[in-house]
Amino acid sequence: MNVENHPLLRNNPELAEALVSRSLADSAFARRAQKYAELDQQIMSGGDAGLQQEYARLGEQLVAELNQPAAASSCCGGCGGSGH
Repeated sequence: MNVENHPLLRNNPELAEALVSRSLADSAFARRAQKYAELDQQIMSGGDAGLQQEYARLGEQLVAELNQPAAASSCCGGCGGSGH
């Protein structure tokens, strides 16, 4: 995933470092961030309203997660948080 041009950072450039860190530590988050980038590409190519709703919802979720303070944990991130 190319983080420096990630569509999530267009309106939130201050989250770049958090996006990189979270994507490296949490594979489930990284997959959702990749899905967001794919939806962005589809919408730019003329996607339908259903895609735009999913795109907006996913973007809000990702930004909210990135704005949460990092939890101190010994978690390796391998399960993407689904094992907790």
